[in-house]
Amino acid sequence: MINIPNVAAQRVATLARFALSRVTEAFHDEMLGTLPPAHISGMPGFCVCEAVTEDVHAQFIDCNGRFYGENVAVRDPATWITHALIAAFDAAQPNAAEFASYPDEAGEAAA
Repeated sequence: MINIPNVAAQRVATLARFALSRVTEAFHDEMLGTLPPAHISGMPGFCVCEAVTEDVHAQFIDCNGRFYGENVAVRDPATWITHALIAAFDAAQPNAAEFASYPDEAGEAAA
C-alpha cells in the first residue's frame, strides 16, 4: 500500500534539494553533454533525461548571459524554471552565488 502523503513529502523534499540557483556555464554545459538532453515543448532550456526520482528531473536554462538550474517535476509546469521566475530570483538575489555542481545535503556547491 502506497502512503500518498509520504510520497508527496518525498517529492517536495527532492524538489527542494536543488532549488532555483545560478549555476556556472561549465556546469550547465556539462549537464547538456552528459546524457541526451530532454527538450520539452513549452519548457525553456532542457532537462537531464535521467530522473532524480519519479518525474523529477534537473532543468537547466541560459538566460541573459547567466545560467540556472533546479529540480522540477516534468509533469507539473508550475515547477518549471521560467523567464519570469528567473527575473524574480535575480531581483531578490542579485549577488547569488553560482553552483559548480549539484548542491550537497548541506546546500553547498558554490564555485
